[in-house]
Amino acid sequence: MANDKSNESISGIEKALDAFFETPVKLLHSFSEKFFEYTFRETSHGVFGLFNSPEKIKDAARKTHEKGYTNFDCLTPFPVHGLEFDMGLKRSKIPYITFFAGLTGFIVAFFMQLSVHEQISTFPYLNSYPLNIGGKPTYSWPAMVPILFELTVLFAGLATAGGLLFLSKMPKASRKVLHPDITSDKFALWIPSDSSNFSEEGVKSFLKELGAEEITVVNDTN
Repeated sequence: MANDKSNESISGIEKALDAFFETPVKLLHSFSEKFFEYTFRETSHGVFGLFNSPEKIKDAARKTHEKGYTNFDCLTPFPVHGLEFDMGLKRSKIPYITFFAGLTGFIVAFFMQLSVHEQISTFPYLNSYPLNIGGKPTYSWPAMVPILFELTVLFAGLATAGGLLFLSKMPKASRKVLHPDITSDKFALWIPSDSSNFSEEGVKSFLKELGAEEITVVNDTN
């Protein structure tokens, strides 16, 4: 009886947390998809074809874009240079995250050091240690350069990694695996059902024309 009440309480807390975080998370994902032009779609329904070389997947991606298909994706075992441009994607906006995070780190480092050396209350509870060494001014910016550099790189690096994980919605262990060889030696062109001009038979015929060595239909049951 006690276990039942405990499970009910835990279930109620989980539902309350889900309801609380659902709206802001949806708004955040909506913003990311619009501002960063995020186009990835989960593998719930669509058709994919396998290719055996980077050159073939690049050619297939270019022709798929020219054909007018949208929201399609290319899954490769390693990065293929220039593939995003063959897909018709614009330049990534992740550098914006890197730049503004690095700028934030630079500003934080500058004012932390300025506060320490000049006895100004930039940050509460931060002690000041102005040192007169050989008559040098307490505010000497060349001495600040190492810390400015380190915090700029630290903020930019962490924000870039975090932004990449957020935009790619990783980690997510429940994602459906299209084909085990995609992470080994095969290159997949995935055209989802929400793509423009999508028709299952039309896509299968198109992938066959592109020279796909294996074509598979994916739906909610397989």
